[in-house]
Amino acid sequence: MVGRVAAAALVLLVLTTACTSSVTPSPTATAASTGSWQPSDAGSAIPSARPSAPGTSYLVRAGDTLFSIARAWGTTVGQLQAWNAERYPSLAADPNSLQVGWELIVAGDPGATPVPTAVPTPPVSGCRAGNRVGPGSQQTFAIIPNAGHAVALTLDMGGRLDPGIDILNFLIANHVCVTLFPTGAMAQTTQGQAVMAIIRAHPELFEIGNHTMHHCDLVRGGGGSPTTAPCVTNGTPTADFIRTELTDSAAILKQYSGQDPVPYWRPPYGSINDAVRAAAASVGYTKTFMWSVDTIDWKPISDGGPTAEQIASKVISRSVDGSIVLMHLGGYETLAALEIMVPGLRERGFLLTSLSDMLH
Repeated sequence: MVGRVAAAALVLLVLTTACTSSVTPSPTATAASTGSWQPSDAGSAIPSARPSAPGTSYLVRAGDTLFSIARAWGTTVGQLQAWNAERYPSLAADPNSLQVGWELIVAGDPGATPVPTAVPTPPVSGCRAGNRVGPGSQQTFAIIPNAGHAVALTLDMGGRLDPGIDILNFLIANHVCVTLFPTGAMAQTTQGQAVMAIIRAHPELFEIGNHTMHHCDLVRGGGGSPTTAPCVTNGTPTADFIRTELTDSAAILKQYSGQDPVPYWRPPYGSINDAVRAAAASVGYTKTFMWSVDTIDWKPISDGGPTAEQIASKVISRSVDGSIVLMHLGGYETLAALEIMVPGLRERGFLLTSLSDMLH
């Protein structure tokens, strides 16, 4: 009889213990319930984190970049690459290889939470335009030496112009000085004239250089925009052709923008050699501007071009003192990229200013 009572007591004890352990919350559920912070910036990392050895992990979502994740969790792109190099080797070599669905370690301590969204600061001022340097000797720049902690955002205007006015309005609202390189052909279109009017109204922010009349390839011949452009197609363009391309364009740019582009110019397609430089210098264009960061924003996503997040991440991560960034006023993702890029570069302490300002 005593044996039966003892057995029954043992069964009751086992059942009671099992029921008690089944209602203990799991670490995953606890972490998910506390991740309620929502960042205000579109495309920023929205936490859905959970403790994961050796720290806290985050599931990558659409619109995230390694930079936006680093900013949301109060760390750096380099630290994220180091934490996740073993699981995602490609990320260590290229921050743009980030993919939706990856589970990244975002903090060294389990149960970490993202930093609160910073209170927006007023737009950084101090940039200048309109202080154009003189012709001087012939110089070609891909980066501006001794420019200080500054970056030049430059916008070519040789084709599609659909987002151009919105881009300029964004730059005005955020007090960003830029240098634009229009072609004469595009400046005299209806859209182009509207763009030129905005440039004329804001000479404190916008300066122009010459991008030739018809966007022809001045080394190999051909090219051109619009496609009916009278570019040389049966040989190398002559010095006279190059000079005419620049002087014809300059007359239109001065008429609509109120600015003389001399001595600044950018060769279409970046196609340049000593003969082209000499021909350009003979009509005053002694400052040839190339670039150190190419956004490839002229290429739509449907054709394999970059997303806005990829453009912004590339510019933010690769810019150094004196960088010249190549973009297009008709770039497909340029406006959305600028909305990420401008605050991102400013968070790195860069002054966003004109080429003229960086040359002084």
